Amino acid sequence: MTKSWLLNSDADYKRLGLTRGVVQPWEDGQRDNYRKNAFEWWYFDAILDDGTKIAACYCTKTQPFTFVKGAHPSVSVHITDADGKEYRANHRKFKKDEISFSKEGCDVKLGPHVFKGDLQDYHIKAEPVDGLGFDVTLTKQGSSWRPGTGYIGFGENADGRPEKYFTWTCMVPRGRVEGTVTINGKTHHITGTGYHDHQWGDTIQFQFLNNWLWSRQQTKDYGLVVFDFIMNAKYDHARIPLVFLQNNAGDILFQSIEGVQCEVLDEIDQPVVGCPFPKTTRYVFHDDKGQTLEYTLKVKQILDDRNIYKGVPFFMRSMFAGSHPKYGRYVADGQFTLRRADGSTISDGGDLIYEFAYVQDSYRELMDTSTK
Repeated sequence: MTKSWLLNSDADYKRLGLTRGVVQPWEDGQRDNYRKNAFEWWYFDAILDDGTKIAACYCTKTQPFTFVKGAHPSVSVHITDADGKEYRANHRKFKKDEISFSKEGCDVKLGPHVFKGDLQDYHIKAEPVDGLGFDVTLTKQGSSWRPGTGYIGFGENADGRPEKYFTWTCMVPRGRVEGTVTINGKTHHITGTGYHDHQWGDTIQFQFLNNWLWSRQQTKDYGLVVFDFIMNAKYDHARIPLVFLQNNAGDILFQSIEGVQCEVLDEIDQPVVGCPFPKTTRYVFHDDKGQTLEYTLKVKQILDDRNIYKGVPFFMRSMFAGSHPKYGRYVADGQFTLRRADGSTISDGGDLIYEFAYVQDSYRELMDTSTK
């Protein structure tokens, strides 16, 4: 089997120019380039006080252009209004002089669309050129978090470096959102809570993943993020469960990058995908301080339901390397309890956004540790 692991050694930090436990503004700048197979995106989502949900992604490349050299950027926007009606826009046509990605910090410009910030304050705009968009500020409440170096390696070279990599750094685990949303050409003022992360790599999910669950939750007093990776058979189904809990001041109350108990309590049949996904999932994480974090997620509303494999033309399906990727994004109820070593507890919960994807034909026997 081929090795897959989270890069977390002192040598890894030195080689990548990173400081252990500290995320710096330049890390939210462009981290790779436009070489073949390299890609990068800046992601934002929000749950607004009026019930509207926003998700947006600003990419250096859009499918199927990941596999070629050069910039092929896109801005995708997905808005679900308070009544559950969905609206989408995908902007891909930009002149060369309209494309800009800074390496100094987060400063993305794609035509009239903007994603700019300094880890604390962000301006994020999707110009409503087709009547759908938003223009908001995102103000961080808490602290950025990176699991180890943020790099997951796939295959090991003789010098110990990975042959390929995929990353995740959570720049804004929780923040205050304010601005405007435009739907069908009508603009209104909004407030709410938001999230931003940054990912890049040179191997796409179809090539290494079996399944992942990725949740991000903001309550009045806490921010909790879970990113649970399970790799495919090539990588011996290696599991990398990432989790952290912080308070409003940004103090990390709990974090873990290895070891998890997980139980899928029941499933939901998704109409478009046509196969079961988790509906209620219970996690138990442990850290090196003798603490335990219990977390239960239960789907309330399907925001996105996609059979990615069937959604692309037949002649493009070779990029999936024999996999059949499926995807769901949800509003869910999340309830957590942190049990501290001294016997005290912290409990909280509420609505959140999470997504689940599985690339191979099944997930449950790998994800659910209670069956082993």
